[in-house]
Amino acid sequence: MIRLRVVKKKNQIFMYIEKKSRVRVSVIVYSYGMNYYERIDRSVSFIESHLAENFSIEDAADAAYMSVSHFYRMFLSIAGFTVKEYIRRRRIACAAEELNADPGIRIIDTAVKYGYTSADAFTRAFREEFGMNPSELRNCTDTQFLKGFRRISIMDEYFELTGGDIVKDYPDIKLLKKLQDMKVACYKSFGPEPENHAFAEMKKWVMKNGIRFNAKNENGESAYRIFGFNNPDPTNPASDETYGYEVCVTIDDGLYERLHDAPEYGSHEDYPEVMRKTIYGGMFAVVSIKRDEHNDVGTGIMKGWQRFSTWLELSRYMWDSRQYLEEHLGFSDDNEHTGGVDLYMPVRSPSRKTAAFVHPVPETIEPVRTAYYRVAGSDSEQAAREAWQVMLSFAEKHRLDPAASRIFMFGSGFDPNPPFFHEIMITIPDGLTFSDSLVKEKVFQGGNYMTVMTDLKHLLETWGTMDQWRKETKTKAGKFQWVEEWFLPGLAFPETGIKVWYPVQYREE
Repeated sequence: MIRLRVVKKKNQIFMYIEKKSRVRVSVIVYSYGMNYYERIDRSVSFIESHLAENFSIEDAADAAYMSVSHFYRMFLSIAGFTVKEYIRRRRIACAAEELNADPGIRIIDTAVKYGYTSADAFTRAFREEFGMNPSELRNCTDTQFLKGFRRISIMDEYFELTGGDIVKDYPDIKLLKKLQDMKVACYKSFGPEPENHAFAEMKKWVMKNGIRFNAKNENGESAYRIFGFNNPDPTNPASDETYGYEVCVTIDDGLYERLHDAPEYGSHEDYPEVMRKTIYGGMFAVVSIKRDEHNDVGTGIMKGWQRFSTWLELSRYMWDSRQYLEEHLGFSDDNEHTGGVDLYMPVRSPSRKTAAFVHPVPETIEPVRTAYYRVAGSDSEQAAREAWQVMLSFAEKHRLDPAASRIFMFGSGFDPNPPFFHEIMITIPDGLTFSDSLVKEKVFQGGNYMTVMTDLKHLLETWGTMDQWRKETKTKAGKFQWVEEWFLPGLAFPETGIKVWYPVQYREE
């Protein structure tokens, strides 16, 4: 029951997780995009195809479209060892495989083939890698150790392929297995259109500390990563109400230690100063957006988030609650965005098939007489509190039997557009009649469901898990009203559990 919805307002893109959370995605600024992984992978392919030839590091850097100094750093950062070490160890590994495969080949010929000018130099390198001389290899019966240093695949290391149909239908969406955590300086503004003020305050701070949004390193690359996201989200994106916007800039450890921790998410006020926090990485679905022939990128961003929505429905992955990101690539000296954008949607993969460890129970709710109260408003949490207060007061007033009464709740849930509503129903005995200015009576028709027990902390996750279960088992969703059954001993909080009722079709209905 987790879906995404994208709304465009003026030059801003709004994206929602349609259940409990709504996230508005705003413009963010930084370089270091997903294309670096692809470019390093391209250089690895070049190296592998030229291991038996004489080539320079400059040639490998050219294959990655990078300067040599920048290529050195990026290769080490992404591959985990220097490019020279990779070339040396791969050449020795290939030489060892050839010597093992052909006992008649001369050691000096293999050494020269892989760039060694003498047998002594080759022997030293071979011994360092395998712990033996190349001549001893021919008397070795166990050669499994020769498979130790294999070709690396950057895209396989960092990205994960999905099923064949999804790869065919969504070739632009890749799975980034692990985005690293990042320490950032951050500033939040709260008010109408807070983005400009947040960026202006952050710009003052970074310039004071010798940092510029459009700073370049010696290779002409953007020197910093800059993020932006809502904190908190606007309740109604169609209005001009106030909301928060936070700008974050990656910083080194020394600068990080000089700052104070940022408050928890959701405060309705400006930060008193630039503060610090960690932006958490993890697994993300990633898509790259390029500017169109009209130099517009906003339309592509909106379509990209929409593609994530349909991709998520078809994939085996589940939505994750970490921060959505946009990575803007390429800026002019006056901070104007000139390049494309990489979109990052946080996802997670069940450690095992959901259907293997989630065992929902088929249950039916027969039509039942209920008393109910529905309330709507621009503040979802306030509306929920009011609904509970009204219905629990009703239950107390009419002395409903806690053991015989069932409580069902549902709301606007998957619709992100206000007004948000919540409805609470309590089953009532046949003999009860009442007249109330707020509480009304109706028959809840119920239907066929798959159910699972959870608690308030894991409620949203449970809905996502049930949605994943439905996809894996190819179960058709029913047209009945989804509900949550709350268990309140004595018809009072705290609750002891919540049962998720997921509507399904047991047969063609």
